[in-house]
Amino acid sequence: MKTISKLSILFIISILLGACTVNLERNKPVEDDVYEDKYDVIDRGPVKGGSIRLFTTPVDTLNPVLTNNVHVQDFLGLVFEGLYALDSSQRPVPVLAKSSSLSADGLTLTINLRENIKWHDKMPFKAEDVVFTINTLLDTKINSVYSVNVKHIESAAASGNSVIIKLKQPYSLIRNELTFPVIPAHHFVNEKLTDKNSKANLTPVGTGPYSFNSYNAKTGVKLRLNENWWNAEASTSEASNNSSAKGAENLNSDVKKAPLKLPYLSNIEIKVFNNINSANAGFQARDIDVLPAQYGEYRKYIGRTDMNLKRFESRNYEFLTLNIKKGLLTDKRLRNALNYLINKKKLVDEAATGIAVPAELPVVPNSWVYQLVDFNEKDALGKAKEFLNQSGYVLDSKNKYVNKTSRKALTLKLIVNQENSLRFNTASEIASQLGKSGITVQVVKLSWDAYKNALKTGAYDLALSGYRITSVPDLSFAYSTQEIQSGLNVAGYSNPEVDGYLQQILTENNPDVQKNIFTKLLNTVLDDRPYIGLYFLNDGMMYSKNIKGTVNPYVWNKYNDITKWYLP
Repeated sequence: MKTISKLSILFIISILLGACTVNLERNKPVEDDVYEDKYDVIDRGPVKGGSIRLFTTPVDTLNPVLTNNVHVQDFLGLVFEGLYALDSSQRPVPVLAKSSSLSADGLTLTINLRENIKWHDKMPFKAEDVVFTINTLLDTKINSVYSVNVKHIESAAASGNSVIIKLKQPYSLIRNELTFPVIPAHHFVNEKLTDKNSKANLTPVGTGPYSFNSYNAKTGVKLRLNENWWNAEASTSEASNNSSAKGAENLNSDVKKAPLKLPYLSNIEIKVFNNINSANAGFQARDIDVLPAQYGEYRKYIGRTDMNLKRFESRNYEFLTLNIKKGLLTDKRLRNALNYLINKKKLVDEAATGIAVPAELPVVPNSWVYQLVDFNEKDALGKAKEFLNQSGYVLDSKNKYVNKTSRKALTLKLIVNQENSLRFNTASEIASQLGKSGITVQVVKLSWDAYKNALKTGAYDLALSGYRITSVPDLSFAYSTQEIQSGLNVAGYSNPEVDGYLQQILTENNPDVQKNIFTKLLNTVLDDRPYIGLYFLNDGMMYSKNIKGTVNPYVWNKYNDITKWYLP
């Protein structure tokens, strides 16, 4: 069974058992700006030119594999490209890669690269660049956030216009991890790559739709259109397919426009702010045009008419850990009854103010894996009553569930770390819902240390927890017996059949067979129910109203389709 790197474990545990607080106190109403006529620009469809302003916090380096700043990583995604990128369904789609094949033993991945791609300095993109990038990430002296992406790779070598990757063990999900930015080997011939402030690291050269123009530590980074972007011809104007362009067609029916090559925008400026709060003030003052915002921040912008807001499911998954080792919830029928009694849509509305997506599993709901199972239960209440009866519980004269024999009320202890107001609100709503169904839930707020100790000693029935999920749909972290010791499998769940499915998924190269194994895995863990999934919090992107075009951010790509944005 594969293991998760120490870096990944620490990262996910920090979220799983983290005490970070999402402030749910109602913010003071934001005074709406007066709606200005300049936002009522007639949109006649895509046009070339114009500049927009993004943001970052202080830049540590402009080398995408060295930066530890997530905002820098985001905007450098416009300059650099990977072998693959994840689409909204969490499938890897080729970018610099053209095609690939995995050997019968699952140990050799051959990637055929696209031809005639140029770096921004006009040098040809080669297989040696991919090898150089992989070797850089494999170097233990390099502290890169992308090092975890190559943990399954033993070595890489160039062969003509192909890259031969040797794996440490069979790993069918390797393409999901080949999304790191590829950097040019020739750019670092006379430079020390590990020096974040070297000339090469502050003058980035990529293959993406935008190229580096200038950098000033105080004012920010300027990017310009890469007129020779390899993908521009394949992404011609979609004017005839969008509604705004159809309106333009009516206004100018006698004018035929030639297709426009992507990208539309000529320049992108990334302004530097000290912190996210300063960036929010900058967006309010219209000093920047686009701002990523997490749950606690962007929700106060909902309903504004002078901007556009797009929300999408984040990587932050909230769930109930059930004590399956001792106590009442060792009975999986009772665990399933609780799941059916919790109205997750209402939970989202009441506890997370509607800014979340109900979810049953630690897989984003848009993922192809999540779509393998139908979670709609037509008679949830009837199922819950059936399971409760099978577990030995009946309703008494006060509509409370009691044990048939002892007549003792069904009472459960739900623990939550007191520093997290979102989780406390969630716990309170769960207690309210189950209480109305006849099950008493005592919500206990604990200090962080006391909360961890209760999990360790089993002094709970239910515990509110969270994962920050990765881009790879491998569920070993939550359900593998091997991950009990790491603490990721916080419920201590162990099922040999599930362990077998998890291993088969990682070694099965046939997509249809892999789907079948995934389906068996999901149905098994849902039946065993060591956890009760609750929801994924939403993240958001806020845009000035002057930005038009295809604006579809998703969890794996905040600036998705920026090449199709334009200013009318």
